[in-house]
Amino acid sequence: MKKVMLNNYGNVDVMNMVEVDLPKPAANQIVVKTAAIGVNDPDIVIRSNGPAPTMPKEMAPVLPHSLGEDFSGVVTEIGDKVTRFAVGDHVVGMSYMNTYSEYILLDDSAVVATVPKDLDLVPLGGFYLGVATAYAATIRDGQVKAGQKVLIHGAAGGVGSKAVQLAKSTDAYVIATGTVEQADYMKQLGADETIDYRSQDFTKLVSDVDLVVNLTGPKTLADSYRVVKKGGRITSVNAVIDEKETKCRGITGTYSIGFMTVKQLEEVIDLYTQGKLDVHVDKTYQFDLPDIKQAHLDFEAGGNTGKKVIVFEN
Repeated sequence: MKKVMLNNYGNVDVMNMVEVDLPKPAANQIVVKTAAIGVNDPDIVIRSNGPAPTMPKEMAPVLPHSLGEDFSGVVTEIGDKVTRFAVGDHVVGMSYMNTYSEYILLDDSAVVATVPKDLDLVPLGGFYLGVATAYAATIRDGQVKAGQKVLIHGAAGGVGSKAVQLAKSTDAYVIATGTVEQADYMKQLGADETIDYRSQDFTKLVSDVDLVVNLTGPKTLADSYRVVKKGGRITSVNAVIDEKETKCRGITGTYSIGFMTVKQLEEVIDLYTQGKLDVHVDKTYQFDLPDIKQAHLDFEAGGNTGKKVIVFEN
């Protein structure tokens, strides 16, 4: 089978397509034939620079290693002791730094859940990580509630689009930042207000926010503390919280890491099947090296609206 591997870090040319043996499941493992995978920020960051020094040691990949987190696919083989899955099940889930591969080997305890077989597996390839990160930042750590005012930075991206939908599912009032070209899309997601970050200063337009969800880096985070009301919360997925700022302002700050339990994944899949949570696919790419490199280059160019998804044959 084909698998993308890294032997060092750098530009897109460090990615190599290699042939490896098909995985064989142990008693408590499953094999999934990959249908689609999402292109995500960790893929780009780790491919470029390697794991961050702040990354927990147990999470940091060691060269040579692959890339990728979220996936969709079909179970092709199960171990003798597996009871949660059957051959032929359609599944979505997470396999850290391991999905740029035609087949994925997983423990049956992994954060993977079955989905109805009539659902298109292509958008579901980009489902887990964006939803898990959005869930962490808005629901688990953000503790958003009905009637609260929520400011979501980067609301049109793969994570932000899901954060808007999850916040609206609680009946919160959502203010979304993005580009003017993304305004209509953010409103379609459910945003009550939109701000063009290129031409408008959100610190002059927003105040007394119950929750800020920061998905756009350290500069935006640094400016966001001042708009949170006392007793409010701020979550960030790609920049570390300044504890001095949160303490002096009387707010709670959390660096949110995207993970869900199997039960939580099943709950958000239920929202998806009900049409209350959508995955907008911005562009699809084939699982071949030139297309994968282009997917990374397109992601790095910024202005992402929805998900970039790599699709496998058949």
